[in-house]
Amino acid sequence: MTPPDAPDRTPPADTVFHAGRLVPAHEASLRVDSMALRYGLSVFEGVRIYRLAGGGIRPWLLPQHLDRLRASLSAMRLPDPGVGEVPGVIAELAARNGITDDAYCRISVSADGPGLIGDEVRPVLSVTVRPMGRKRWLAGPDGMRLSVSRWQRPSGAVLPTHAKSIAQYAGSRIALAEAKAAGYDGCLLTTPEGNVAEAPTATLCAVHAGELTTPPLTDGVLPGVTRAWVLAACRDLGIPARPLSTGVARLRAADEVFLCGTGLEFAPVRALDSVTVPDWERRPVMSRLAEKYFAEARGESPATDVVWSSVD
Repeated sequence: MTPPDAPDRTPPADTVFHAGRLVPAHEASLRVDSMALRYGLSVFEGVRIYRLAGGGIRPWLLPQHLDRLRASLSAMRLPDPGVGEVPGVIAELAARNGITDDAYCRISVSADGPGLIGDEVRPVLSVTVRPMGRKRWLAGPDGMRLSVSRWQRPSGAVLPTHAKSIAQYAGSRIALAEAKAAGYDGCLLTTPEGNVAEAPTATLCAVHAGELTTPPLTDGVLPGVTRAWVLAACRDLGIPARPLSTGVARLRAADEVFLCGTGLEFAPVRALDSVTVPDWERRPVMSRLAEKYFAEARGESPATDVVWSSVD
């Protein structure tokens, strides 16, 4: 497995893109009475930027992230403020902020300007690029302890669950705070039917007898870009993989459990509530995927063909 890098302790870069201009971060703002703050009308993407083995940097899986951003805009009925500009904006921000190593880019489109809930939206594009290394779970030998939360992911009849909207995260934040207060590292949200869905900011993967499964998009999970990469990479590696609705009992019987996502990358799960995951230290499937992921992200091997979709 690729040796972990040091965890990120670098202060954020200062120049950001907001409303068509490059400005100091403290000058980028939305009105206090904006529709984004009143009604949660904002969608976003997080994109990893990786240092290439041959020199330079690149945003990883950027086309797939922009596809999802456009789908989120459509689902939330927000106009496109110029998503096509984003690759150039990222390059300019990286240069302005002296980014030469691993970083994290956040792209958001928010409803700026005052208005009532049914009024016309004025969208504003904002982009930030900040240094970011490995999270704790890849930078060290530990695994996560997760609880199965009493809080649920909403169904597609409540919100468009394929949209990466800030409105989706209010309940997830409460669930995470509750889990941490109880001594856990995180939690898993469930569906109204009682299946496990996802972590507040990451996709759930489980391995039974060598087969990887992840909850289907019909169980209210966000269609993750890293999730799409994992399913495609499993095909390349010859690892059986499929979306599958999973109850709590089946998950607790898994040989291996891990989370994946753009910001998190990969995180092994060592316990679910009080049940220890048998293969959490060896984590053979996650280790193979993480090794392939970083080799591709750093340009050391050909990239997996990944097609992002809002349906399985």
